[in-house]
Amino acid sequence: MKYVRFKSGDNTSWGILEGNKINELSDNYVLSESKTTDNVFNVEDVSMLSPVAPGKVIAIGLNYKSHLGDKPAPEVPEPFFKLPDTLIGNNDNIIVPKEASENNLTVQPEAELCLVIGKGGKRITQSDALSHVFGYTCGNDVSVRDWQQNDLQWWRAKSCDTFTVIGPWIETEVDAANTQIICRINGEEVQNQNTSDLLHKVPKIIEFVSSMITLNAGDVIMTGTPGKPKNMYDGDRVEVEIEGIGILSNTIKNES
Repeated sequence: MKYVRFKSGDNTSWGILEGNKINELSDNYVLSESKTTDNVFNVEDVSMLSPVAPGKVIAIGLNYKSHLGDKPAPEVPEPFFKLPDTLIGNNDNIIVPKEASENNLTVQPEAELCLVIGKGGKRITQSDALSHVFGYTCGNDVSVRDWQQNDLQWWRAKSCDTFTVIGPWIETEVDAANTQIICRINGEEVQNQNTSDLLHKVPKIIEFVSSMITLNAGDVIMTGTPGKPKNMYDGDRVEVEIEGIGILSNTIKNES
């Protein structure tokens, strides 16, 4: 089942996507027992938003063998935070700050499987972890590599405005342990890997993160990116496609 968040006029609503129709729900599907209303919208008549408004976005670094390079494999998941107010959705523009574009810094996409927590908790066990997942969506952890390599922390490299890209919807029926992730820039495939290559699988990630911090309904965990992404430039169109979910598509724009 595909869950969406959308804007019609001045109203932000939640709904279930069926074909090109959205059946509106009474409330935020992640946070409450929402019910279907009598309102039905055509997709072309609304503005689609990122499908979740998380309190926390937790990303996992170095979590694919193909992304490690010469770095040793981490023994445990390596989380870092992305600011939730830097989040954008499908078809929104990714804005590269002047400080990066005017200095010709390297900006790259990171295609990632994202999970959305549906039932919060602390010290969740691996055996119970998947019962805490509401669903899955596509993510793009936009990264300025120069800042990532040279700054003391990754906040600037990965948490500029618009650098947390999630969408186009939440899909509840996904095999997180065996699904294909593809990234394209202007139609050229630049990443292609199966989640079976994850070093730390979804249950272990949830167990590890929740041992330190409480996970709440609506929180998002980005599980890591494979391979060696290519550079993105002003005007490029980047797509993240995940088998069983769909395609997250955005245009790159330099800050004017």
